[in-house]
Amino acid sequence: MTAAGYKPRPFLCGEERMRFKTEDEIYKVLRAFEGATIAREDWKHAEHLAVALVYVTELGEAAALEKMRSGIFNLLEHGFGLDLTKEMPYHETLTVFWIRVVAEFNAANDGVSLLEKANELIETHDKDLPLRFYSRELLFSDAARAEFLPPDGKNQLKWRVE
Repeated sequence: MTAAGYKPRPFLCGEERMRFKTEDEIYKVLRAFEGATIAREDWKHAEHLAVALVYVTELGEAAALEKMRSGIFNLLEHGFGLDLTKEMPYHETLTVFWIRVVAEFNAANDGVSLLEKANELIETHDKDLPLRFYSRELLFSDAARAEFLPPDGKNQLKWRVE
């Protein structure tokens, strides 16, 4: 259990695997992220998506991107204790990619509860989704870590590429 009281625990509801049982669990993740108290081993793909979904829902895409970016830097430095002058795990292309994907998913599911959206998003958007649009070489390049780069794969994204 982390200092913020968050510990991931998926559960089964019928045949569908659900990551979160309540919206409160989603907000616990958000608070742990914002307070940089979520443990490194608990900060997984599902948690990234849940936080991104809350930000997109409450702030809109542009503000969500800024909030996610600054939150990740805060977590890396203050939560995980990384010296960002020596180690830089932040990835700009992936951050922009996922915020855009989450924003499209959110818009397509307008009127659905946050809990339902979060569980559906996590269930249907695995961490390897970017590799359907990006070559490994480009996605894991230093340039893609430093700034947003458009997809280079055969599947082009429907949303704008800036």
